Amino acid sequence: MIPAPYVTKAKSSLRQFISVLATFTVAAYLVGFARRSTATSSMQLTSKKMPKAAPPDGTIIHPLALWSVHGVTLENYPQLWYSPTNLRPMIPGADPTEGVWSPIGTNAGPGYATFETFVTPYAGGPKVSVAWINQDYAKVQMFAGTSQPGGSWPYEGSIPQSLWPKLIGAFEGGFIFNQSNGGWYADGRYGMPLVQGAASIVSYSNGTIDIGQWGREVSMTSAVTGVRQNLIPLVDNGQVVAAANYNPLVTWGFSLGNILNTWRSGLGITATGALIYVGGPGLSPANLGAILVWAGAIRGMQLDMNPYWVNYIQYTYGQSGLQGSDLLPNMNLGPSHYLNGFWRDFLAVFLR
Repeated sequence: MIPAPYVTKAKSSLRQFISVLATFTVAAYLVGFARRSTATSSMQLTSKKMPKAAPPDGTIIHPLALWSVHGVTLENYPQLWYSPTNLRPMIPGADPTEGVWSPIGTNAGPGYATFETFVTPYAGGPKVSVAWINQDYAKVQMFAGTSQPGGSWPYEGSIPQSLWPKLIGAFEGGFIFNQSNGGWYADGRYGMPLVQGAASIVSYSNGTIDIGQWGREVSMTSAVTGVRQNLIPLVDNGQVVAAANYNPLVTWGFSLGNILNTWRSGLGITATGALIYVGGPGLSPANLGAILVWAGAIRGMQLDMNPYWVNYIQYTYGQSGLQGSDLLPNMNLGPSHYLNGFWRDFLAVFLR
């Protein structure tokens, strides 16, 4: 038997070696990247202020991020994949851990594809959950419900057990279709007619999704594999739209008891193509949009509202099979919700 001090010393040496090796690899990559970029003029670099998110013609390429940049060390979790930068709390005096990202979902080896944090959007408000989804390593799949939008679809009702090993998350879609002012498209056909100007989640053949206003940032092309529309855009060009404060109980849906600050959820996309999910209690449309912008979204939309419907479940898969938990403990729907058949549409997140 090897004495414990020697084991501890060996583990420490191994951690130091891996850290040095990873840092050297990243540094070499970044040097090469910088050399390849020297031909790009300064005008080209400064003029590209808002990169197009989630291009349908290929994956989004990020350099490996130095662990220290994202607060990641071997002492907590190894993360070779690109990961989100920690954020400052939205309000003074908030819990300093708000905006600090933690990994969720199955560790794929090089790292995690999804992270979570929490934030208090205004003084006296409740904490709201925020999830970050790396589309380089995660794929989001639209699922029809058993009765919404109607008809028969390849991905419908529940996540089949054959897909559980790669399942790392699932969350609700938008309003029921007779209230969404939007449509649905998948598998080459329309479940509901698409609406010009509607806020839209659009999936592409390369496995990425984009979010934008139908007919402006997003439209029908041969690469589009799915569209889910709901209401109008909530975040545009990195700002909450003015309509967030106009007749909010009409424009953004009537809540139970006509309460403005209620459970709401939203989905946004960052300039680099990551997805931002926000869901929690005590949110007006403007609050929801502000959190999306705080987390880096340049475009975004409301998904659903009211206590029963807002729900994000993170899943891990291992020797014990599939395990799931809600991002917020007071979310209403449990881990089996998306596994046993659901009448409304939803979205599921899988490792690539």
